[in-house]
Amino acid sequence: MPNAEVLATGTELLSGDVVDTNSARIARALQGLSIPLVQITVVGDDLPRMVAAIRAAMARSEILIISGGLGPTVDDVTREAVAEALGRPLVFDPELFESIRARFQSLGFPMPENNRRQAFRPQGSQVISNPIGTAPGFWIEEGDHILFALPGVPRELERMLTESVIPCLERRFPPAEAMVWRVVRTIGLGESVIDERLRDLLEGENPRVGLNAHPGMVDIRIQARGATREEAAARAETAVQTIRERLRWAVYGEGNRAPEEALIAMLQERGLTLATLERGTLGLLGGRLAAADPEGQVFRIGEVRSRRTAAPEHAAEAIRRQTGTAVGLAAEVLPEGERFQITVAMATSEGSRSLQRGHRGPLPHAAEWAANAAMGLLWRWLQEAP
Repeated sequence: MPNAEVLATGTELLSGDVVDTNSARIARALQGLSIPLVQITVVGDDLPRMVAAIRAAMARSEILIISGGLGPTVDDVTREAVAEALGRPLVFDPELFESIRARFQSLGFPMPENNRRQAFRPQGSQVISNPIGTAPGFWIEEGDHILFALPGVPRELERMLTESVIPCLERRFPPAEAMVWRVVRTIGLGESVIDERLRDLLEGENPRVGLNAHPGMVDIRIQARGATREEAAARAETAVQTIRERLRWAVYGEGNRAPEEALIAMLQERGLTLATLERGTLGLLGGRLAAADPEGQVFRIGEVRSRRTAAPEHAAEAIRRQTGTAVGLAAEVLPEGERFQITVAMATSEGSRSLQRGHRGPLPHAAEWAANAAMGLLWRWLQEAP
């Protein structure tokens, strides 16, 4: 299979003010085609840097998808960068110009003069129509390589990706082998522990297994190949079962499932109710559980306090008794010099359990750790309880 790269353009992506969601959309689309995405590059609105990035990507990979830089302003230089990188002149397309002007007329606005720039495209390129915006895209072949340029507006890019780019790639690169992706999600075990238990899988080639750590959680990503989709799926399933056997209680789901969703479902299955009490956590624990159980069938109440009235171990039991729920869950983040002390606890009629850890990151990160650690504590109890 060919390799693919993504070039995300825009100085705003380098400032941290705007998150690059387009590359994730493109990556998911390529997964469905069994086309490996080998690199994502972000470059600002700088013509020489964009030219260099395009040339480097085209030298490495057969497919390049560019997002952004197709607007009408002077800092939208994707057209110029592609033309220069490939040694082709920009040509004016009268039909494209009329379609852009007609688009403005349909919206009830006269077309600004600077939108005329969008009617230029590299010689030899083909237009990718934009049914919901004014910025057309284009695609161009260069030997065995193909380049797609799409606007940066996410909903426009997604529409053009679905309707034009994916069908083109399906025709051009029918898969030589099938690929299947799975994501196993875990909570309550550290990345180093998981690394030790899955070392042989992590060192394998097919399937490829990798770890993606989050605060208090680790995702295990599996990529399996096979002559058929069934063969690839079987290899992925074997890896998933091995992971579940070795990590046992720590596995709470697959795909995009959040831990609070798994917890609410398990509590409902067991006929248990839950209340929380937290301090210094920005209300993340109760907020996430409430969002996962909007009708309050399991999660009855979440209290957020500004001052400490009891240690988390006692607070968990106090909130359980106060609300009459089966489980009380408490989380606390306390500043200690240059770090935070995270304490989480749970209480049931059978007793309580708790854990502590230090954290040197910012408060939002510490709060996320606390929420996930509390849910991990409860998840483990649910898995181990008879």
